[in-house]
Order: sequence, then C-alpha cells, then structure tokens
Amino acid sequence: MKSILSILVLLFTFGSVFSQNEDDKHPLLTDRFLIGAGWYFPNRDIKFGIEGNATIEDIEDLEDIDFDETLGLSEGDNTFNFNFTWRFSRNKFWSVRGEYFKVGSTRNVTLDEDIEWEDITYPVGGEAEVSFGVSLYRVFFGRVISTGQKHELGGGLGIHGLNVKASVEGEGFVGDTTAGINRSEVSQFLPLPNIGFWYIWAPTDRWAFSANVDWFGIKIDSISGGLWNISPGVTFQIIRNLGVNLNYEFMNFNANIDETDFRGSFDLTFSGPSLRVIGNF
Repeated sequence: MKSILSILVLLFTFGSVFSQNEDDKHPLLTDRFLIGAGWYFPNRDIKFGIEGNATIEDIEDLEDIDFDETLGLSEGDNTFNFNFTWRFSRNKFWSVRGEYFKVGSTRNVTLDEDIEWEDITYPVGGEAEVSFGVSLYRVFFGRVISTGQKHELGGGLGIHGLNVKASVEGEGFVGDTTAGINRSEVSQFLPLPNIGFWYIWAPTDRWAFSANVDWFGIKIDSISGGLWNISPGVTFQIIRNLGVNLNYEFMNFNANIDETDFRGSFDLTFSGPSLRVIGNF
C-alpha cells in the first residue's frame, strides 16, 4: 500500500500537465461542475454466509448462501443512480467526485434446499421471506496527472461507504428442535478506502470516451475485504450544457466480518449498463 501511495505522490508532483486552449474541447475536459442522474440496470450475484458462533477463521471457510439461485432473488431491480464532479481548484486540476445508488429486494420463497443462517436451519420445502439491501456512497478526491486538447488522465484516493443488510424469516430448527417462526437480520456499514484512476479521450467536442477504475483490499482484526469498481463509457454532448452518458458498471464488494451485528461474510457483484443525463457548467 505504501508503494502505491508513493507512486501517486510522484505522479501528482511530476505528472506532465499541458495547458491548452479550452475552445473546441469537450465539456468533460473543461467544465467545473458535472452532475449526472439516471438509471442503473444491474445483473447481480448476491452471496451471504452467516454464522451464529464463529471466529474470523471459521467465517473465512463458510459456505455462502446464493441469494439469487438458492433463494430465488435472481430478478434484477433497476435503480436510480446519481453522481457529480466538482473541479474545485482554480486551475481545475483538483476535483472531488461523488456517487450514490441503492438496490434491494424482498421475496417470499419455497426453499429448494436446507439453508443455515446463524444457528438456525431453515428446511427444504419450507416457506421463508428473504430480503437484502445494499446502499453505496462514494466520495473520491483526485488530481489531473496529464491533460491535453483531447484527453485527461487523473488519479486519487477515495472511500466507498457500503451499507449492507440481509434477513431470513420462516420456520426454523436448532438441531432437531423447532425454533418456530423466526426472523434473523444482519446489517453492517463498511467504510472501504480505495485508490482510483480515470481517463477521458474526447476526439471531438461532442463525443467523449472514458474509463474509471477503483480498487482496494484490507484486513484488520475483525474485518477483511476488498472492492473493484470498473466503469468504461461514452458521453454525447447534446447541447452546450447537457449531455447523455452510457456506461457499463462492474462492482464487486466482499468481506469476512466478525462483529456483534454481523458475523459472517458476503460477496456482492453488480454488472450492467447505466444511462444518465449529465448537466455541465
């Protein structure tokens, strides 16, 4: 991690930055404020493994429950997506970026197999209500490393705030003893710092192609986890202050957690197109 930070410092300090005339450049390369709002259409792969009395070593070996296949939550839900960029420095080299989206689902299902959730077994053939929810808050501080008439390369540091919750409600058993109708819910908020880079290539003042990559992995006493966030896309400028953006968004978040409110693991993957309208000024 120290070596990555050192590279960033060198890039920011000695990066080649070329001042260009802003005439005829795409607004993504020049404007101070960019605000996007639209819809994200993700396919998803949702896995949770929840253990009632586990150590962090046990949690790493848990067999995750596939919420899509095992619990019948395979239908994707479209979700609102919002992001912004503010180039706050006078020369527009420094910026802060933000993003938000939320997705979740609740279903009543008939179980195709036994599932273990905390210390309770929900048997095959039983009825259960299952749900999950994920909220993502992303804040990223970056600096332009290299810029020209048709391109921009930048990098920086940020944080993904990930709020995760999941629950199962139904008739369960502890060993051979019925536990009656039981509802078990877990939730956890994880602040995941990350390193990231972006690149924009705009061959004309109307068309721009971009790519963003965020990554991080961490392991401390009670939590280990990581993330990938990859987003290539294209933007078409309709008029001077309004454009439309089509991206392909891939996000993966995984963690092993040994906390009071969440003792287990999750692996969450979202992938699919997003369509936004962008206001720039």
